[in-house]
Amino acid sequence: MTSGRALPLCIIHPAVAPATLPRMNDRRGLLLVHLALLMTAVIWGGNFAAMKYLIDALGPVDVMVVRCLAGALFFLAVLSLAGRPLPRMRPVDLLRLALLGVLGVTTMNLAMAYGMHRISAALASLIMTSNPIFTAVISLFLTGERLTRRKVGGIATATAGFLIVLLFGSPGGAQLDINELTGVLIILMAPLAWACYTVLSKPLLATYPSLHVAAYAVIAGGLVFLPVALLFEHDLPRRVVDLGWHGWTSVLYVSLMALVVAYILWYWGLRALTPSQTAVYSYLVPVFGILAAWLVLGSPPTAFLLLGGAVIVAGVVLTNSDRQTAPATRLPTAAEPPPPLAVPARE
Repeated sequence: MTSGRALPLCIIHPAVAPATLPRMNDRRGLLLVHLALLMTAVIWGGNFAAMKYLIDALGPVDVMVVRCLAGALFFLAVLSLAGRPLPRMRPVDLLRLALLGVLGVTTMNLAMAYGMHRISAALASLIMTSNPIFTAVISLFLTGERLTRRKVGGIATATAGFLIVLLFGSPGGAQLDINELTGVLIILMAPLAWACYTVLSKPLLATYPSLHVAAYAVIAGGLVFLPVALLFEHDLPRRVVDLGWHGWTSVLYVSLMALVVAYILWYWGLRALTPSQTAVYSYLVPVFGILAAWLVLGSPPTAFLLLGGAVIVAGVVLTNSDRQTAPATRLPTAAEPPPPLAVPARE
C-alpha cells in the first residue's frame, strides 16, 4: 500500500486504495488537493464563455447532447487507459452512481443550458456559485457535518468577495431584469442539483476511487441523452462540423476539460475534504470567468476583481483551516470498513 505522499496516483490508477488520502498533517498531499480544486475553478471559469458560444450556435438541448455524450466517451477512454475500466462494485452502489449521474450531470447541465439561454453569463455565475450555501445546508442535514464558527465565517467572507466580483468585477456587472425571472428559476436548479450531487457522492468516495465515481456518474448522465440524439438529432453531427475551429474547440473544452478533467479533480478534492470545504472553491469560478473574458474577448475587468478575488481566497483559507473538522476519508454514515471487493489491493 502506498503512503499519503503517493496521493496523485489515486486520480489515474484505480488500484490505489482510499487509505492513500491525505491527513491534516500531510501538508504536501493537502496542498495538491487544494491546487486541484483551484484548477477546477479555473476550468469552470472558462466554461461559461464556451457554453454561451455553443448555446447561441446550436441551442440548449443540442449542446447538452454533444457535451454529455462526448464526456461519456472521453471517460470510457480514460477508464480503458487506467487499466481497470470495470472494477467490482455492489449493485446498489452502481444504482446510486446512476442516480447521481442523472442528478449531477443530466439535471444540472439541462438547468444550466436552458437558464443561460435566457440570462447573461454574469447573472448565471451569480446563481451557479450559490452552490456552497446549498452544500453547507444539505451537508448539515444529511451527513451531520458541523458548521463551526470558522466555517460559517469563511463561507460568509467568500460570499462577500464573490458579490464584489459579481457587482464590480466587470463593466456592467450582473443586472437582474423581471423578464429574466424564468431563466433565474430554471438555472437555480443547477447549483441545488450539484450540491446534492456533491454531498451524496461523499460516502461512495470512501470505498471507490474518485476516477470511477466520476466516470460512472458522467456516463450514466450522458446515456440519458442518447435516445434524444438517436430520435431527434439526426442532423446534429453535420451542424457540429459546420461550427468550424472555434466551435470544435468549445466542444472539447465543455466536454473534455469542464466535464471530464474538472469532475475528476473535484472528486479528488471531495475525497480529502468535507463537502462545504470543497464547495467554497466555487466562489472562485466567476473570478476566473471574468479573467477569461478579458484574455479571450478583450473585456477588461475592474480593480474590484483583484479585491474580490483576495477576499474570496481569504474565505477559502478560513473555511479550510478548521482543525476540529479536519479532512476525512469517510463520513459518519460510512464508518464501517468497505467490502474487500471494492478496494483492490495494489500488486
